[in-house]
This record gives sequence, C-alpha cells and structure tokens, in this order.
Amino acid sequence: MSSSAPRRAGQPMSGPGVELAPRERLTHDVVVGSAERSSLGRRVAPAVLEWALRATECAKVAGHTVRGLSRGAVADRVEELTLHLTGCPASDGRTVRLVEKSASRHEVDGLRTVQVIRPTATAIPELVAAGEDETGPWIVTPFLPGAALPNRNASTPRNLFQSLACLHAYFDGGSGLPDVIPRVDLHWWHRLCRDWVLPRVNQHRDRHCGSTIVRAVSMVNRAAEHAAVRKVLPGLRPTLLHGDVHPGNIVVDDQHAWLIDWGSCRIGPAMLDLANLVSLGSDGFAAYRDSWTQLTGAPVDVDRAEIEYRWAAVQIPVQYLPWMMENLPTADVEAALDRAERALAVL
Repeated sequence: MSSSAPRRAGQPMSGPGVELAPRERLTHDVVVGSAERSSLGRRVAPAVLEWALRATECAKVAGHTVRGLSRGAVADRVEELTLHLTGCPASDGRTVRLVEKSASRHEVDGLRTVQVIRPTATAIPELVAAGEDETGPWIVTPFLPGAALPNRNASTPRNLFQSLACLHAYFDGGSGLPDVIPRVDLHWWHRLCRDWVLPRVNQHRDRHCGSTIVRAVSMVNRAAEHAAVRKVLPGLRPTLLHGDVHPGNIVVDDQHAWLIDWGSCRIGPAMLDLANLVSLGSDGFAAYRDSWTQLTGAPVDVDRAEIEYRWAAVQIPVQYLPWMMENLPTADVEAALDRAERALAVL
C-alpha cells in the first residue's frame, strides 16, 4: 500500500480511463473467421484486442470464443470472452480470459472513475473497455481467478479493506463525481423505499404469509419518512462507494481479494461498504482504519463511523428486502424486519 496520501475529489485526476463510445465505433471481427460470437452477436471491440496485445506482447489475436456465465442480481448478461493469441514471446500462442457484461451507465462511470486509484487499490478490477450498443452499456474486465468468499465469517484478505480505505479517502467529500452515480440522500432514500422496494415486496405476496407482507410494507413506509432518517441522513459525509459489498461480490484467490460487480455503486457514507461484511470491532475494520491513517495521515473519526454504522443498519435490510423475500424463508425475512425496526429505534 502506498504511504502517500490520496488526492481528494475535486482535484485534477490523472490515470487510466476508458472512453464510453457507441458500439459501431468500437467493434470489428478478429482476424480469424471461425471464432464464436456472443449470444447477442457482438464482435470483439478493438480496444479489447489492443489491450490484449499490449498486455501479452503477442503479435495477433487469432480468434475468440464466448460462453455464458451466471447472471448477477444486477447484470442481464455476463459472458466469458476468451481470446486466442499467436506470435507470443517464448510460446507459439496463449489465451486471455475476460468477462463482458451488460451494465448501467452509473456502473460504467463508477468503475471508470475508480481506475485512477489502481494499482494502489489492489482489489479494484481493471476496466479493459466499455461501450454501448442497442441493448445498452457494457463493460469488459479481466476474468478473475478464485472463488467467492463463502460467508461473512470467512477470513477476508487484508487488501480488500486497504482498497476500500483508499477508495473512500480519495473521494472523501463526494465532489467532482459523475452526476449519473446515485447519491444516498433523502430524495434517493424516498425513491428507494417507495418506488423500488415496496413494488417488489408486493410481487412476493405468494411466497410469504399475509402478516409478513403487511409488516414489511409498514416498515418500509415508516423508514421512508422516519424523523430520525430526515435528521441523520443529510449530515452523513459522502464518498464514492462500491455499494454492494457482500461475500458474493468478493472473489478470493489465495490471499488476494477482488471486489466485483460495481452495478450498485453510489455516493454516500463510507461505512455502507463495511457494515454488511464486518463490525466496528473486527479485524477487518482495524485493517481499514490502519490503511485510512496511512493514506491520509489522520485517524478514522470513530464517532462518524459509529453514526454511519447505525445508518447502514437501517439501509441494508431495507435495500436487500426484495432479494430476501424472493430467496429466503419467511423466518429470515421476519428477522430482517426485526433488525430494521431495531435500527430505526436507535438511529
């Protein structure tokens, strides 16, 4: 981890960036005609080919193959793209594995923005290319080896917390960030509760008993307008967030972690990226705290962190409620509602 303090948001930034461009400006076929195409007939973007040749020092991309991967909760399409290269140093050929996925505009802009803190923030994946076609924006990143973190009790590599500290410190204050990235403010919170969570709660009436549905609707409505929310949320200091840090979005390879799926990136209080994974007294938070101090020269404001954890205890069960109602038994949904109601009471 670099010991130099990160520049704050709003200062001039330099570093790798990827221009969002129309697909027709980005695509052409690779040089061998037998390569498979993706499920939507996409061709490999020149920016991807150029990246692969530069990274491998090979002479030519001879072809490519595509296979579908499991979709995430946000992406409609996720595919593994394998490039077959020839004329490579010390070998006749090699392959490069990448992932292409559909994305939102704020995921593209969010992942593009955080490239400036790589490679210091080693958990952030490289953005190889981004573009847009008739189905919407898409991104390409390297295929990351490893497996998802099994659960919240599993040991998480330290570099994840170092990278989150770097992300939050660099963009502390939340200024100068793309307008398309959502901000966790009262307007956003009201829309999340009323326009996103409530309709999805009602979609799952057939999976849970009527009393659970009534309780969930009541809790979300109260959370949307709660006096403590109106008092606390405007005072929380914003930064750039991944926004969906949980074991399924953490890929671990030996002692290295990667933070994948930036489709929920937001601008909001930093502890939203920690509270769904570790507690304030955990070794993970200690690693985050030490990295923050190393980067900024100042200690973590513990009082601020505690308030942000209290807010996260409200937001997290509310924003995940639709997923829980679709995938978990009623007892687990009721437990989440218990947590949200307790959090509102102490906010």
